[in-house]
Amino acid sequence: MPSSTLTRPQRAAFWRAAAMAAKELGEPLESYRKRVMREELDVEHLADVSRTTGYDCLMARIWHDAGRDDLAVNCVTSATTRLRHVIVAAATQIAPESPLWYLAGIMIQSRTVIMDRSILAARLSMDSGWLDFTIPQLRRILAMLQTHLRRHQ
Repeated sequence: MPSSTLTRPQRAAFWRAAAMAAKELGEPLESYRKRVMREELDVEHLADVSRTTGYDCLMARIWHDAGRDDLAVNCVTSATTRLRHVIVAAATQIAPESPLWYLAGIMIQSRTVIMDRSILAARLSMDSGWLDFTIPQLRRILAMLQTHLRRHQ
């Protein structure tokens, strides 16, 4: 199985959630599944759904349709959470004593944010502090860190 396709547990979770949503909306499961996949990702088959952002997007919609907005929110923030872990791991390699302080400096220097460095570092220590940044901003920060790591290896 290619690494980009859904895992077995993801497929199982998808089908359980889709069944709940279809029932909630009073729609046959198969027509609901096809409609949502087309509307959200413009795909026809589960094999065309990526196991990260595609899955998150699809599941956020399905959980919302099922009336489980608490679970939908988790899916919406999954990409940010994944990037946060990778970014902090990279910053820890560069500045093991104070990775969040280092990250705050990078974000300020790159003009990603204009804020006091100590306040930003404190916000980055909380999960919710990362939700203020867009995925493209976080990817840009990660690219900077990866460039630094490549140059200094």
